[in-house]
Amino acid sequence: MEYATSSAVEADDASTKGLLSHATRNKFARRSRDRSEDPDGPGPKFAYGGPGWWKHQMLADRDQTCSSMEGKNVVIHLVINIAATMILGMSNTYQQLITSLSTSELRWALSKHEDSRVGTNSPFNINHKKSKKVQSWCQWILLIATSLPVHFLANSVIGPTVYYQPPTNITFHAVGELGHSQISSYNSSLLYGLKDREDAGDRACWLAFRTRVYSITQSHFDRPGDIINELENWTQNTVAINYTVACDQYAVTATYDELRDKEFNTDLSAPNATLYSIGFCGYGRDVACSLYGNDPYGDSDDDDDDGMGEKMCRLSVRMSAAIILAGCLTIKAVYMVTIMLRARRKIKTQCLTFGDVVAASALDSSLQIHNECLVNAFEGHRHLVQHTCHPKHCRPGAEPSVNGDSIGHCQKCKKFNETNRAADLVHPSIAIKYKKSLLANLGGNAMTQIGILMISSCAMFGISLMLAVYVGLAAQDFRYQCSPKISEGWVTKCEKGLAHYLKYRFGHFGGFDTAAPLGKLEMDSLNSELAAFAISNGAQLLYSVLYILLIYNFSLITMEHDWGKLETLRGPLRCTLVQGEGFKQTYLLQLPKRVLYPMMGFSALMHWLLGQSISTKETIWSDGAHGVHPFEASRYDVVYGAYAIWVSTVLMLTQTGICWWAFSYSREGFMPQMYGSIRACCAATTELKGFPKDGIQWGDLGEGEKFRHAGFSSGEVGDIIPAELYCGRVSGMQDGSRKEQKKFDSTQAIIGRVERRILRTKIS
Repeated sequence: MEYATSSAVEADDASTKGLLSHATRNKFARRSRDRSEDPDGPGPKFAYGGPGWWKHQMLADRDQTCSSMEGKNVVIHLVINIAATMILGMSNTYQQLITSLSTSELRWALSKHEDSRVGTNSPFNINHKKSKKVQSWCQWILLIATSLPVHFLANSVIGPTVYYQPPTNITFHAVGELGHSQISSYNSSLLYGLKDREDAGDRACWLAFRTRVYSITQSHFDRPGDIINELENWTQNTVAINYTVACDQYAVTATYDELRDKEFNTDLSAPNATLYSIGFCGYGRDVACSLYGNDPYGDSDDDDDDGMGEKMCRLSVRMSAAIILAGCLTIKAVYMVTIMLRARRKIKTQCLTFGDVVAASALDSSLQIHNECLVNAFEGHRHLVQHTCHPKHCRPGAEPSVNGDSIGHCQKCKKFNETNRAADLVHPSIAIKYKKSLLANLGGNAMTQIGILMISSCAMFGISLMLAVYVGLAAQDFRYQCSPKISEGWVTKCEKGLAHYLKYRFGHFGGFDTAAPLGKLEMDSLNSELAAFAISNGAQLLYSVLYILLIYNFSLITMEHDWGKLETLRGPLRCTLVQGEGFKQTYLLQLPKRVLYPMMGFSALMHWLLGQSISTKETIWSDGAHGVHPFEASRYDVVYGAYAIWVSTVLMLTQTGICWWAFSYSREGFMPQMYGSIRACCAATTELKGFPKDGIQWGDLGEGEKFRHAGFSSGEVGDIIPAELYCGRVSGMQDGSRKEQKKFDSTQAIIGRVERRILRTKIS
């Protein structure tokens, strides 16, 4: 049997009937009337695929031409990505509520862990909580678990589906004998035996000749390798059947139900045996089929769908994916509403901004850190240890030590040591205005983040460059084929121009006809469905991780910028715990609107472009019009769009440059670096007594007993003296802080007397 898409003479119905017998023409006319009476048309209203998670699909739109669906597909996916970005932003807000410390936990966290960050949604802050750690981790995992489907399913809920039906335009041509190429092709394949020779196309051709119904039986789905080639032929809309005079009396003389499992020869040993035969009429010897498009005289390799038959496009809702996503969003929404209702009419205690920490520390003197007014964030801090000597690590004969500072003693064993990392020990610092960058402040975490970002950017740049080279070569080939003389088979391509040709070859945005094929997945396979999930959403999932890191770094930079302005300008604190004339609530959580809105828009655009860059397109072959054996086969094709890849690469390189700037950010000034440090905030409030209308300012607070002091003040402040030692002073402390300092001094005196007594005993 020969399948061809080259030109052939298509007979109209009148000429075709003239070649058939009177009985055949009556059966043909009756069958045509029966099929035309179907009020619903040939297209099914719902799709039923093979085994899998999203077998059942609902149509988001009815079958239409592919060109009319392109705009809808683009807009729908853009709206989906905008909504997904907003949902993830709200989830990020509630994650910060979970990870933030309460005012009652600040001093405990500093004494146990030295420092902790405020204003970020880092899950590691949960480990710094004094209580309800397990509950907080469970809530954080719940939000993450309900966010993953948004990353993994959002772009797969609604997807493009190309839908094919069997060719319906069947023409008959009586010939003296079949062409030599048709007979030789058929006879040579008989050498491989019956099982290897019989395929879906053979049976479909014989059925079309006998019944005028071009179809394949359900049994061929057990052998997907045999059926794929035949399904590919469904892109044509015309079947031309050539038959000899010996078969004239058998054309269109049977019904499909009568014939579908009959007239099949199991013995090919007889002379001139054929797979299908009736009387002296045999398939391959006397009957052969050729498939054509709408225009049999057009280009045989036309790139457009002008020659494709029975092709429709639709947007399908994958119900299983939609149900999973809806369930996760419902759980997330219930959790958020519950948190909001429980927080009503309750005093806020969660510290969400550095202004909350400053306000809480100023109002509660027990939260203040003394003698560290110029220590930068996450630098080394002095800590007080109550040490008990133990033979496991303490060296025998070592000098006795109550705090374990002496050589030969161990301060690491928690069983024998009690450590207070917020003991208000004197820690003077030299006033210098040069600061470390964010990259140096974050350390190894920053290197991991920038490494992931650089690898992703380099990979996208390499893909874009390789794609540009291929586009250049294709353009060169087009010019060669179209000038000065048009090559055979290039007429339509040359008429439509270079831009149209490149769009077809390499795509521009994802969709029905605007995406270029990259590969094909296995037909009707669960693994293919999982792979389609991963391919359609994998790039967005990776970018979401990078976006979270970008939000984290910009939050630190924004806090450091707002913190540093208080050294030169007096202003109110951004606070969520308290409100009044001395505070402002310009934005609730991490980032100001002028930063957050552009970042969310950038994220939504990147998610959409990555979804358009590489995705999957479903192709469905359905034969439900005949009502005898309705079936459906489905396959996912991996497609890409060159324009989307190039634009997303440019945006990714832009983001990489912004991140490099963010990591290298540093400011000048004597005010210590904060970068979300709770300890730096608490150390700056030892003399802050109020919050006036015009706000507070950080600066020199005067001379103490030994060192100068700096910090926030509601009054006037002086300029920092360069290279001077700053620490703190007792005389300027509030009453509560003075009592704590006296208690600390008495403790230190007792420790000194004990150490001296032990030393005198040893000497005596």
